[in-house]
Amino acid sequence: MSTTKKNIVIIEGPSGVGKDTIINRLIELYPDKFAHPINATTRPMRENESQGNPYLFISEEEFLKMRQSGEIFEHTIRHGTYRGMRKASFDEIINSGKIALRDCDKYGLKALKEIYGDQVLGIFLTCEKEVIRERLINRNEPLSSMNARLKDYDNYIKDAMFFDYVIENIEIDNTVNQIMSLINKYTA
Repeated sequence: MSTTKKNIVIIEGPSGVGKDTIINRLIELYPDKFAHPINATTRPMRENESQGNPYLFISEEEFLKMRQSGEIFEHTIRHGTYRGMRKASFDEIINSGKIALRDCDKYGLKALKEIYGDQVLGIFLTCEKEVIRERLINRNEPLSSMNARLKDYDNYIKDAMFFDYVIENIEIDNTVNQIMSLINKYTA
C-alpha cells in the first residue's frame, strides 16, 4: 500500500449512481477538508452562473493557449465548446492544505496520475442498473435521457478497473462513511 498522502480524490461511476450527490455531501460535511477544483470552459456563461461558479469562463483562444502551455492538462469538447482541468485549480487546493475532490472519467484520472502520481485516489461508485433506473425515474429524468444513460451503464462499469477502489452506493451516508474511511487511511 502506498503511504503517499492523497491530495486529490476522484469519484466516478455510471450516470445516475450519485457522484454529484456524494461529492456535494462530502464538501458540505467537511468544508475545511475538501474543495472542488474549477474547470475552464469556452461555453457562454448562463444567467445563474458567475466567473468561477461553476467554471472559469474563457475564450477559445485563451483556452488553447492554456492547453498548449500545459496549464490545462486534460480536456474534452462537448457541444462544440471546450472544457478542461486546470493545474492551478488543483495546486491552489493542495497548497491550502485541503483535498481536491471532483468527478472525472478514466482519461481525466490518467491525466491527473501522470501529473500528481500517488497523490491521486480514484474511487468508482457503482450500484445495480435497476437501482439507477429507479433513481432516474424519481428525479423525473426524461425517458430518452434515461434510456441513453442506462445504455451507457455497461460501458461505465467496465471502467471500474482503472480506479483504486470500488464502492457500492446504496445509501448516501454509508457511502460517505466508506469514502471518509479510505481518505483518512491515506491522510492520517
